[in-house]
Amino acid sequence: MKLSSFILMFGWMLFLMMQSCTKDKYVPVELNDQCDTTFYTREIKPIISNNCSISGCHNGEQSTPNYNNYEELKEEIEDEINNESEILYRIKLPLSDPLHMPIDVELNQSDIDKIESWVNSGYAGC
Repeated sequence: MKLSSFILMFGWMLFLMMQSCTKDKYVPVELNDQCDTTFYTREIKPIISNNCSISGCHNGEQSTPNYNNYEELKEEIEDEINNESEILYRIKLPLSDPLHMPIDVELNQSDIDKIESWVNSGYAGC
């Protein structure tokens, strides 16, 4: 009698555990690095620092916007040419175009893609 009670109780507990597992659904949190402010610091700021906010350009020493200052950079992103962020528009122009930025430098496609994705996802920064 004791063995059958034990088996019945064990079976009932196993049934309850299995039922609780099917009702609790794990929903993984999707991380979007483009909206994470660390993405700006880790990926975008180095591109800007190495190509745009250099001496004589957007480093705060000239009358042009200071891209070392996120708020000034953000204003430039929000300016548009042909329904596109001015920054994106200008970095995509051919190197021969006088409006191309950065001057005399063509960013690699990977850097352009990172900037474009960052801008299109809301350009979170710090």
